[in-house]
Amino acid sequence: MMPDLWVQALSLPALSVTTPYTLRMNLARLLRTSEPAEAAIISGLRSDIPASAFLAGYQVAMRAVDSSLSPEQWACLCVSEKGLRSLSEMSTCIENGVISGRKSHAMLADSGMDWLYIIARDQSDLVCRRVKADEQGVSVLPSDPAQPVVPELAHHALEFNEAHADSHFHCADAHNEINKPFRYHEDVMTILAFSGWCLRMSDSASDQSKLVTAMQALAGGYRMSSKGYCLEQLNAFEALAEELMTVAAALPVAAADHWQRDRR
Repeated sequence: MMPDLWVQALSLPALSVTTPYTLRMNLARLLRTSEPAEAAIISGLRSDIPASAFLAGYQVAMRAVDSSLSPEQWACLCVSEKGLRSLSEMSTCIENGVISGRKSHAMLADSGMDWLYIIARDQSDLVCRRVKADEQGVSVLPSDPAQPVVPELAHHALEFNEAHADSHFHCADAHNEINKPFRYHEDVMTILAFSGWCLRMSDSASDQSKLVTAMQALAGGYRMSSKGYCLEQLNAFEALAEELMTVAAALPVAAADHWQRDRR
């Protein structure tokens, strides 16, 4: 049986990445009043398209990177570099709090992000520092016009030309402390949000007991302090992914088209 809060969320107007202020304020309220997994689910239940659900789930996951991030602020983690095959080859560097280099993917870097969390090389270590998206020395490069997945969430390359990092956030051993754990948090929060969206789009949301049960199982075992999957969480994730695929296959045509485009 679907929880009352979920039913209530389904009765409310949809939220959309196309109206970012409203989405931002509603997500901030959830971040203040709900556990992370519940915030991701409710956000998904209120999303109009997969991109809106993904953005909300991603922002919940970013709180695992920095728990002090204000609920009203949005952020993205910047790791990838063009041609990067190994983190040992990372060229973006930071010296005395000054970042130089280029990152190849940053979601909504030109219109929505407040903070960029940059994994960069500091001598022999990888560290994570954050910089304001509009900081002097940060340049947003044109996005790929042919972005095939979630085109509503444009991804941009970024160039850092002696951009000054914020002094209040610093994490050493960033691959093990930030990069690897974030993949787990992002996976869990976005699949919960996608599942919520799928329930909203379903012609028979009240009959999707298997999907609801799978969502509750994954959400119930989630801990923001976790550094990655345990066996129980991995099994719960795979069970939810399987059930989500089943329900998504029977969505109405418009929703199914969105899903097929963005699920990649």
